[in-house]
Amino acid sequence: MAIKKTVTLAIILIAASLILQECNCKKLVLDCADTKYNFELAVKAYPNRDSISIGDTIWFEINAPTRIQDIATNQMIDYSGTANLGSGITFSALSAANQFTVNSVEKFNYVLINGLELRRGYSNGLGNEYQFIERNGNYVFLLGIIAKEKGTYSLVFSNSNNTYRNSDKCTKANFNIIFKNTNQHYPLSPFYIPGTNPVGGDYYFVVK
Repeated sequence: MAIKKTVTLAIILIAASLILQECNCKKLVLDCADTKYNFELAVKAYPNRDSISIGDTIWFEINAPTRIQDIATNQMIDYSGTANLGSGITFSALSAANQFTVNSVEKFNYVLINGLELRRGYSNGLGNEYQFIERNGNYVFLLGIIAKEKGTYSLVFSNSNNTYRNSDKCTKANFNIIFKNTNQHYPLSPFYIPGTNPVGGDYYFVVK
């Protein structure tokens, strides 16, 4: 009888241990899915004019330290060694209905100096996808776009969400990619409200 009780107790303990282990594993998976940091990454456009001519080039550059400030805590975090930091950049032209609905990737030629091109003309010609690279302790990206057709254009950098490092795939971060030290020419957008001063990842210009 004592042996049976001992065996039964052992089985219960093993089962409880397995259940606890499963719960802990699920917790780790859930924790791994969380975003721990939120950063801001600045992009600059130049020459910073609201209109250019066919054949002219606009450059878009990111050059920011990999030791970066977390927006929520103001702590400086070394977030180097990223595996998937980048952006999908969409290109659209103003339609006759005064909407940015004309997919316009093919209306430009591209000169990529720093960065990796992952996809060209995805989503039916709406955008290109790029990955930023790291060099000398900085995130770097440099893309030139050469205008091929006349029109009023919108260019938008997407944020880089669920970004992780090669050495730590669980501690994820979101990067808000916004223009700084750049006139984004918001009055060219039909959605612009006079008197406001929005800041985001969108940029507007005219090709004459």
